[in-house]
Amino acid sequence: MIRVFVFVLISTLFFEINSKTNDSPITHFTVADTIQTGVNAIYDSIGLLNSYTARVFTPVCEVDKCYAIEINFYWDLIGRFHHYDTIPGMSLTKLDHEPFIVDDFIKLEKILKNANSPLALYSKEELVRNTRSSEIDGFTGATINEIKESVIGGAVYSCHTLWHIANGSAVDSLQKTTKENFNENLVKKLVSKQDQEINYFLIYSFSEDDFQTYLPEVLLTIPQGKGYYAKHVFEKMPKDVISSNLSQTFFAANFNQFNYFAQVALLEKIDTNSLSSEMSIALTNSLDERNSYRNDLIRQLTSTGSKH
Repeated sequence: MIRVFVFVLISTLFFEINSKTNDSPITHFTVADTIQTGVNAIYDSIGLLNSYTARVFTPVCEVDKCYAIEINFYWDLIGRFHHYDTIPGMSLTKLDHEPFIVDDFIKLEKILKNANSPLALYSKEELVRNTRSSEIDGFTGATINEIKESVIGGAVYSCHTLWHIANGSAVDSLQKTTKENFNENLVKKLVSKQDQEINYFLIYSFSEDDFQTYLPEVLLTIPQGKGYYAKHVFEKMPKDVISSNLSQTFFAANFNQFNYFAQVALLEKIDTNSLSSEMSIALTNSLDERNSYRNDLIRQLTSTGSKH
């Protein structure tokens, strides 16, 4: 009972209070090569995009028969699968029409949320070896070992088909739609989630003009970043944006917090002719006695940059 409650609660928390789903599709993607599937946007209480949903209809075909699955899928704004809902009267079944049990529903959601599943590496034809038709979708020794932990016994083809819908061409359509709807409030909302995967999505989606428009939000993501995130931001930022007064004030205050690789990436992008006095002082104060490429870049910048 507790496990069922948790499963329902996770799905429920995806929606904000007073969220609203639009009546007509905002984008489409193709299922099974020919089935056009509409995606509806879900908006939050102030009218900003919040997530996406689609009613998915797909055939699942074995060697000697096909059957249909109809199910509701939900994704976040960068196309990550979040959860599914079954449709009344459209039950999920396994081999020989055996209905899903609670553990199967929970495992299916876990399978679909794993964007790095080994299911990505295999076509439908590669899922089983040396089987007879009545055993094709079960754990009778037929399912290849590489995917046994990534499928449900008796529903191998169903898991494979649904995973490729949840993590396939739909993702490109959803990400494209989010990019087309960028505005200040939506970008602020995304940054406020403090989710590095979302932040990477933003910096790799932004045009040069977007970096200028959303510069305050871009700078906010940097202290949140882990690993090489700051380095990637600096490599993506246009030189004129890096040289702006707002950027240099931020960099001067935070330069020593960046790791070596981020510092080098930033120093390589700074225009010596627009180096501010504030940034010059910060760089000079960060010099140490090591013989490093970073220190060479700092010396070059602070000796030739015009300070203003």
